[in-house]
Amino acid sequence: MANFEEFGKTVDEEMKKLKEFFEMEVKPGAKRGTLDALRAASARLAELADDLERRFKDSAVKPE
Repeated sequence: MANFEEFGKTVDEEMKKLKEFFEMEVKPGAKRGTLDALRAASARLAELADDLERRFKDSAVKPE
């Protein structure tokens, strides 16, 4: 039974290490990637809005 208990303790320790790694390394990187993607999408949406606005103004002002 001692071997099973030791195995359980080892698994618990490794899970703790994995959780710490995830919290310190993976999570911040994922957040940074998400922030960068949102900023890029925001910039692209602003460009598209400007383009649509230009097209709307160009089509609204027609010489007679």
